[in-house]
Amino acid sequence: MRKALPLLALLVTAFLAPVSTEPRDAFHVGVMRRDGVLVPLAAFDGKRWRAEWPPPARDLSIPIKLSDIPKSWWETTPPGTDWQVWTSAGPSAVHLTQPTWVDAHCARQVALQTDYKSPEPLPSPKEQPYPKDGIAVAPAHAVEPIQIATPRLDTIPSADLRARFNEAEREVDRNFGHPLARRVREPIDPVIEAFYAFGDAPRAYYIESSRLYRTLGDDGCTAIGFGTGWFVKEGEKVRWLDMAVDLLDCNKYGASYMLPLGAIKSGERTFWIVQYAGWDHERYVVVEVKQKRVEAVVNTWAGGC
Repeated sequence: MRKALPLLALLVTAFLAPVSTEPRDAFHVGVMRRDGVLVPLAAFDGKRWRAEWPPPARDLSIPIKLSDIPKSWWETTPPGTDWQVWTSAGPSAVHLTQPTWVDAHCARQVALQTDYKSPEPLPSPKEQPYPKDGIAVAPAHAVEPIQIATPRLDTIPSADLRARFNEAEREVDRNFGHPLARRVREPIDPVIEAFYAFGDAPRAYYIESSRLYRTLGDDGCTAIGFGTGWFVKEGEKVRWLDMAVDLLDCNKYGASYMLPLGAIKSGERTFWIVQYAGWDHERYVVVEVKQKRVEAVVNTWAGGC
């Protein structure tokens, strides 16, 4: 009996001990500009994403010191000054130095200056969208590159892309009309402009494609159909998750082009961290690629005119 008492006390103590509520896979994510300025994007608490960092504005209140940053901007526990940046060269350590601001098209963005030094030449601070080198995370977390897919290795049947493009464009026609009849436009294969992929089994893809339209007897451009889509491939089986088409003027004003910054895995979940940008706007998006659909779990405005 005496020998059993210590074991019993140990079991009672373990039962009464508080269970840790610390998330197992929590981190902050930011976008690293080429000039070493970090723009915080969102925080992941192990289950969901939250974005509380203030968006671009014409008038800003900029904290003087890092310690002056409101805790509400971080949503969760402030990440501290030590971050890890992932670029095409791999991971490296960076440190926050002070709050700052940068131009974001016709607005200004509160951001964080770091000691990161890009190996690439620095463009003018006025260039928009300003070049991005990669993703910053705190604490350190693995970030994997999103690959540029090649038609030779990542074949997608042109008839399949055309069918999805046609289906999405009919929705545009029903809502807004179209300068060309279906029998004229739909036999034309869309031209692939950008093609990105991540993963192996399944392998997820994002595609940008376009179709130029001319009226009969006119060699000039009447309009352009610009399509964006997501699909996954398992073996030879292709499963489309999403497809949308916009009808644009011939200068493509209004189009948004993806810049993939990297992919992050958490358990069985996969997130693409990307920038979408056009002539006068940009936004940062965290996209979760699911079994039957894609979902923008964070969609943050990053500046515009």
